[in-house]
Order: sequence, then structure tokens, then C-alpha cells
Amino acid sequence: MIRVLFLTRQKFGGARTFADSLAERLESEGIEVVTDTADDWIPEKTGWAVDRKVSRLVRDAGKGFDLVVAWGYRAAWACSEAFYLKKPWVYVAYDTPKTTHDQLIGRLGAARSGICCSRSTRRILDDADGVNLEVIVPGVAVPAGLPSKEVAREQIGFGGERLIVGMGRAVYDSGLDVFEDVAEMISEEIPGTESWVLTEPGKRKFEHAKVVKEVDPWVLIQAADVVFCPDRRAGFKMAVAMGMALGKPVMARELSSLREMGVPDVSMEFFENDGDAYYQLLDLISAPVYQESLGMAARARAEDYLALDRCVQEYARMIRDVLTRR
Repeated sequence: MIRVLFLTRQKFGGARTFADSLAERLESEGIEVVTDTADDWIPEKTGWAVDRKVSRLVRDAGKGFDLVVAWGYRAAWACSEAFYLKKPWVYVAYDTPKTTHDQLIGRLGAARSGICCSRSTRRILDDADGVNLEVIVPGVAVPAGLPSKEVAREQIGFGGERLIVGMGRAVYDSGLDVFEDVAEMISEEIPGTESWVLTEPGKRKFEHAKVVKEVDPWVLIQAADVVFCPDRRAGFKMAVAMGMALGKPVMARELSSLREMGVPDVSMEFFENDGDAYYQLLDLISAPVYQESLGMAARARAEDYLALDRCVQEYARMIRDVLTRR
């Protein structure tokens, strides 16, 4: 049995959801995964003193594991400082990098592989002279026993007519300010329409969108009429993937990484600017036939492009490859 450590700073969000589902299924491939949530001991800041302290902790955490997988650029920085070329480690680039400074790219180059979750991310790292890069698109699988839309609404306590759902961390890049603004205007224009968002509790105040917590994201999206993803930062979006897998109409910001996931006006609705979001969402929520068409095409796309079994097999292959590489 190969032992792998997933090192992450995220307790919440799409990357963590994906990491957890991957860890659960890799066992069937002969790979045992242990996840270490290091948000309390890998700070956002870097520097000589911080790196020295964190490196000791990372080396201790990695003892007894054949491979360390760093989830995100900060965890990758920490692994490079701790191991460099002495111990096998790889990183997962879930989002596009905020910077391609030489100091980051140089550290990423010490990894045996850089797993990019979209071609857009790989292009950016390629252009910055990144090395050992490959693309493995994340996968999703609808859980067995998921309730119907009507039952899901009962479970989450929704009693309105139309439900718009979003998910995201409470940071600017998630575009939750746009979600809040649109929630106010939509509820005034179409009575009975509510906007619910699954995010980190207590990190941001919402007056018009309802913040939900301790709700299974699959159940929340199953209850939705439309999934709205106003994220500003390119990268893989779990809310979009889950919505597509459930056959929900998805509206998202037009980002290169999301154009990889869906075809405009066929399997996904896109908007370009914050000011366009309200009007396009208003049109979508008012067009049930178009919603159904988008949802059916999205589900068909997800069954192929976002298959979790395919993704697990590719990660298992990657793990074995890097451990035999010298």
C-alpha cells in the first residue's frame, strides 16, 4: 500500500471537496491517503524565519509517507522549502496563480509533478517557465441516494418558488459581492425567488442572500433552479461541476478555465461583466425551457469530461509514476 499525505490549508471550498473525494477513492487503487489541514501552522506569509519554522513542521508531517501532495501554491512553497529534491512531492494547482514571480516558479520546479486542474492554469505556468506540468481535470460523482429536488427543498427548509444557489469562500475572488447585489435585485423583480449561498460562516455579512451552513452541498444544489458562479479568479469551479453533474442550468463568469468546462449557450450560460450578471440571470430564471436545455447538455458534458472514476485512475497513475522517477 502506497502512503500519501495530502497537505492543505483549506478547510472549506472546492479544492477541499475535491481532495476529500479523491482521498476516499484512491484506497481502491492501493493508495492510502491521510489529509493534514495545516491552516493553523502554515501561515499565508513567507520569509526566512517563517519558512524555517514551517519547514520543520512539514518534514515532521511527511514522515512515514511515500509522497506528499501539496494542495495550493502556499502549501507547495512550504514543501519546496522543506524537501526541495530530497523527498518526493507534487502539488495541485486548483486555481490559476496570483503571481508568476521567479521565486514561486523556482520553488514549484522542485516538485516531481505539477498537477493543473485546467489547461488555462497550465498555460500560465508554462509561459512562466514552469516544469513537470500535466493536466488532470477534477471529477465529480453524484452521491448515491441523493433526494429529489422536492425532497431536497424540504430538507434545507426552502419554501419559496425559485432558488438560486452559489458556493464560495469569503474572499474577493469568489465574487460573492456580485451574488449579494444580484440577490437583492432578483428578489424585488421576481417575488418568490431566493438566493442562497454556501460559504464560510461569519466571514462576510449578507443582507439579501441567505447564508447556509452545515448543509450538504449536493443537497443544496439539487434543490436549486439555477447555479450562479460569479467567481473572478480562473480555475476549476466545484459548484459549476456539481451543478452540471446534476443537470442544473449554470451561469458563470466568462473565464478561460470555465470555457473548458462548458459550451456557451449550449451547456452553460456565461456573463462577462458584473453589470451584465443581473440581466442575464433574470432572463435565465424566467426561461424554464432554456433552463432544461442547458441542464440536459450540462449533464451529458459532465458524464464524460468530469467523470470521477477517470480522475481517480489518472491520479493513481501519476502517483506511481512519480515514485518510480529518479
